[in-house]
Amino acid sequence: NALNPEAASQQQAVRKAVLGQGHACLARHAVPRGRAALDQLVAYWAIPLAGMGMLYKFTLKGIGRPLFELVDQSPALRAFAAKYVYQKEQYSDFFLCSLGTAVSISASFLFVLRWQVLHGSLPWWLIFSYYCLWVGLGGRSMGTAYTMAHKEGHNVMIYQKWWRRTVGNLFENRLGMLYGNVPYNFQTSHVHIHHKLDGGVGDTFYLWDLDRTSLSDFMLYVYRVALHMTGYSSLLFFDKTGRRGMYDKLRQGCMQYFLYVPAVMLLVTKSFSFLFFIYVQPLISMTFFLALLNFGFHGFIEFDKDGNSIEVVNSTCIIEGDDDSFGEDDHYIHHYATTVYHRDLPEAHKARIAEFKHHKASIFRGLSILELSIFLLAGDFKKLAEHYVDYTESMSKDEIAVMLERRAKFKEMTYDEYESLLASEEIYKRHVVASAK
Repeated sequence: NALNPEAASQQQAVRKAVLGQGHACLARHAVPRGRAALDQLVAYWAIPLAGMGMLYKFTLKGIGRPLFELVDQSPALRAFAAKYVYQKEQYSDFFLCSLGTAVSISASFLFVLRWQVLHGSLPWWLIFSYYCLWVGLGGRSMGTAYTMAHKEGHNVMIYQKWWRRTVGNLFENRLGMLYGNVPYNFQTSHVHIHHKLDGGVGDTFYLWDLDRTSLSDFMLYVYRVALHMTGYSSLLFFDKTGRRGMYDKLRQGCMQYFLYVPAVMLLVTKSFSFLFFIYVQPLISMTFFLALLNFGFHGFIEFDKDGNSIEVVNSTCIIEGDDDSFGEDDHYIHHYATTVYHRDLPEAHKARIAEFKHHKASIFRGLSILELSIFLLAGDFKKLAEHYVDYTESMSKDEIAVMLERRAKFKEMTYDEYESLLASEEIYKRHVVASAK
């Protein structure tokens, strides 16, 4: 081959083609794996998730929300948080939710751990109770755990110096492991892959090779998100693109999540069932839900005349949503004006009205991201059209539904084409850092 470069080039092309076909074939097994995750979700999580949601929405919301706001606005509580916990006074907005979730999951975990040690096994009623508390009323515990891990990953200076040196990112790297989060996943893969690529080709959350209204395609996506959640696809990206610092940090988190913590749990409990129900199941649950939510956040796509993805279309925004968690519903601003604080979102939104109008942005009103994702996956575009914000004030509901369906079903490429690109490493070559070239 050294004497015949042309033959070597042809052999390399054949090798890449074969690898691509093999990789695509293996990827098709993602459908049954995705369905397995769905079976797990229905079997173990359906009642806690639906039950805690309905309990809050139909019985406790009227009492719980005013009471929470009363305590949350306490000057003494906010002064304490600003003085001892957070780097900036405005971050005290997060304190009560963080405190409640941290106390709830810590107490719940210690209780089931003690029960396991004393009795040798966990009864079903206790596992069910743990899952309910893990979810929280209206999903607030799991929502806060994800939201705060997200915010910690974006802003490693959110806490005061003493906290950063002793505790670190509480939800991303500590308690987050009980919610299926690999330590350092947000400050590495989320920030340096998902936000750098904004959902585009190479993103470990990439979904524009899938029909966002297809359940079977969603199962493929659940598997892809599982590779992200475990850190596998992100480690591969960092390794192939020469980002050694990110690779080493995430690998450290993977070692903690998949080796050190399970080893300690097994040493203390001597129970694989405890490890499965208390440690592995949350990873399965959060993988499914993150896949579902990302279908909603990036489910629509359209390109301009130059072939560029239109930003206000490819990232969804929800205004006046009932379940917003510190601005998480405005995914467009989060991607393209990341430093805007959640209190300032209304002004940032008003400044972009002309752009929203021009491109017919993916903006909806008065529903949750979970509802939006479900309507999208179910193909209920008439329902989505009812919540769509038409800044042009010129479209009928039927026209909006047709537009949304077109954007939801459009693919940048096929699934097999994308998987073949991954297998041939062509995607990674596009994102190699200069120092690695």
